[in-house]
Amino acid sequence: MHKITQPKLFSRGSKLWIRFSFNNQNIRKPLNLEDTKENRKLANLQIIPQLLLKVYEGTFFENTNNIPTVDEYMIRSFELHKGSRSDSTNLMYKRNYNKHIKNIFGHIPLDKITSEDITHWQNNLKETEHLAKGSILRIRSCLNVMFEDAIENDLIQKNPISKAKKLRETDNPKVRRIKLKPFNLMEIKAILNILEGSDKNLIATLFYTGMRAGECIGLKWEYVDFNKKTIAIREQMVNGEQKQILKTTKSQRTIPIIETLIPYLENQYKITGKYNSYVFLTERTNKHYHSAGKIREQIWIKALEKANVPYRNLHQTRGTFISTLISTGEDINFVSKIAGHENVKVTLEKYSEYIPIKNLNFGNCFG
Repeated sequence: MHKITQPKLFSRGSKLWIRFSFNNQNIRKPLNLEDTKENRKLANLQIIPQLLLKVYEGTFFENTNNIPTVDEYMIRSFELHKGSRSDSTNLMYKRNYNKHIKNIFGHIPLDKITSEDITHWQNNLKETEHLAKGSILRIRSCLNVMFEDAIENDLIQKNPISKAKKLRETDNPKVRRIKLKPFNLMEIKAILNILEGSDKNLIATLFYTGMRAGECIGLKWEYVDFNKKTIAIREQMVNGEQKQILKTTKSQRTIPIIETLIPYLENQYKITGKYNSYVFLTERTNKHYHSAGKIREQIWIKALEKANVPYRNLHQTRGTFISTLISTGEDINFVSKIAGHENVKVTLEKYSEYIPIKNLNFGNCFG
């Protein structure tokens, strides 16, 4: 004889769900209804009695043999969220899935993956592939979203990730976040002295604006105002495509053109200003740069080698700009704004060590 408890209504977000147990198995089911007084009445008078009838007739679990595999349902999940994510985020999710998830879980039906499976998988990413906690969480979010979609569409009852063991930050130096090591003024000059023409102007712009590389190669002359000495960040280049969706809501901003940068921009205007298009164009094809990777391969690595400057990734030009401003006493709120950080808390978390000590006699009042 089947043992079933009376289904109870509960709210998840703004939606109505029901929960009950069947033969000691806890079951949750979305009703795809807004949580309103009218819908609760509908659920109690019609939906729940019909559900109980299906359970007693044995038809409630008929669809359990048609559960899709992770590979099958991930395609649907990507499609569901395509419009709410930027192209770069969509690409990141797909890359993470193909590289770290597909071969492990792709062939398994959604309801056959356990919390233990998730725990072993993420531990392997940490111990064998030497990925940092933040990287693993980003990869795992791809699975998490898919499982939540499946629950919402009544394919499974629970998300195995919710019960997986928590990740601890590792002390393995291989997985530490790349630490900022700002370029000093001598290093910046040495790098720029090696370069010529548009290459020099491009790298100088990265150093003296703190722009992200995608923002820099996506910059058009219409956003550069020599009279007001400002650069408006409104678009970015992502894998060869111009996008108006930036990294954060505060990335759309206006950057002041500092005096040091003016000669480089004026020289660049002589090179590409007549085209009234992108500020930086490749010398070979006279078209915009496809991605930041091209700058790194074609300009950056070679310049650091010739200048005999220890290698740091291209993004550290941005970190150099921000940390140098903060360390010389510029207002951190203003620096945060022109950096395009979501808020000053983000800036403080990343650059607090560069805030100068203004009172060298700090604490002497207790003496």
